Amino acid sequence: MIELVLTAVVLALAVWMLSKQLRQRSAGTTAEKPTGVPCMLASGKGRPRFRPGRLVVGSEPLTWKPSLGGRDVVLPADLAHTATRPVTVREAVGVNPRARIVECASTDGAWLIAVLPEELEHVLGAVRPATAA
Repeated sequence: MIELVLTAVVLALAVWMLSKQLRQRSAGTTAEKPTGVPCMLASGKGRPRFRPGRLVVGSEPLTWKPSLGGRDVVLPADLAHTATRPVTVREAVGVNPRARIVECASTDGAWLIAVLPEELEHVLGAVRPATAA
């Protein structure tokens, strides 16, 4: 019986901490300071390979910082959101199956940003929509 009570307390604490973190991130993206949104980035050239990191929302130019070391990637200034789609079966091997893929285009080529649904609105707000030509 005591195990059930302890498990319930631990689960409640974990849910509270996660929701607090999401609220803080949402408040941070509306403020003036840049905030990092966790996502995975892939260049659409050849066979795309997703790398984990954070998209710095609220900074100019739009920058992606890798989480496993390496150099920051400054995304092209003309980056435009073209489509949002679910993860394919092949991509689900390396990306969370719940994630959404934000497809973007620029003069440098295609870019793919994999982001969880909770963070999708922050990424879409940072990347400008494509204009109809």
